Amino acid sequence: MIPLSNAYHENFTRGSVDFPFDYHYISPSHPRFIMPFHYHNDFEIIRVLKGGLSIHLNERSYYLKENDYLFINGGVVHGGEPDDQETRYECVVFNLEQIFDQNRPDFGWLKELLNHKMHFEEFYAHEDEAEICWHFDQFLKSILPSSSHGRIGALQHNAALAYGRLLTLLGTLIAKHRYQQTPLKMSSCYQKHLNKSSKLFRYIYDNFAKDITLQDMADAVDLNPKYFCRFFKELTSMRPMDYLNRFRIDCAAIQLRTSVDSINQIADACGFKDPCYFTKMFKRYKQVSPREYRHQAELAAHAEQEQSPEQLKTSG
Repeated sequence: MIPLSNAYHENFTRGSVDFPFDYHYISPSHPRFIMPFHYHNDFEIIRVLKGGLSIHLNERSYYLKENDYLFINGGVVHGGEPDDQETRYECVVFNLEQIFDQNRPDFGWLKELLNHKMHFEEFYAHEDEAEICWHFDQFLKSILPSSSHGRIGALQHNAALAYGRLLTLLGTLIAKHRYQQTPLKMSSCYQKHLNKSSKLFRYIYDNFAKDITLQDMADAVDLNPKYFCRFFKELTSMRPMDYLNRFRIDCAAIQLRTSVDSINQIADACGFKDPCYFTKMFKRYKQVSPREYRHQAELAAHAEQEQSPEQLKTSG
């Protein structure tokens, strides 16, 4: 199990020199089936193959069903929980600086992406976005293992095809205006601080297990506390401490499902030094107590273990 006491920053070269794409097929046997919160400067595409996946990006949450896509821009903290043991999903992670020359005059959009001045829209539902999802499909086909039985064969190292299909996908998103240069609903007086938002969420996710104060969060983005509260509310529609507590509870819920640690140990690891306050907050956000939540998860896991061999073969 990967500990979720804090988010972590992935910082390494993707793929290989001749094929710079990391592909992951995620099933219950994968160590990150329940996706821990993390962030990286690379871009990531996620597709659900079976079941459902709840995923959180900074202050936003999405639910992906079969064949839905999520495009995660660089620098965004993210983590997720599958619906159940039958869920399957796949991810491709890539570094655009490894793939395309950002100094080319016609690649000005690439510099804006890398500098976080431009952000592609994130969620693409298959039932509503058939054309765009087709372009995602074509890109993933150039990345997928060659075996037609699941996702187990050797990778098809056709870099030219992968580059071309990725460029076609990104060009399609731009042509269809599926991007933003500043988030919607943000007033002009806050635009100069937009570059602070990713830094802020990374600070929260790296330090949530500690005793973070409002002053600490404001200092992380060089704002005074009063202005920071207004900025954060405009950005997330939540007060800073409410957001922090919700995130801590989400992390605790994952720990309750995957860890054998005691409830008090999990509470402490997620930033709650008072067990009674932890229980109160957990009930507020999850509608059940931590003990009841863990019990429900154990019952669900036990029921899955008692499936017949035929059922297990079908679900796998």
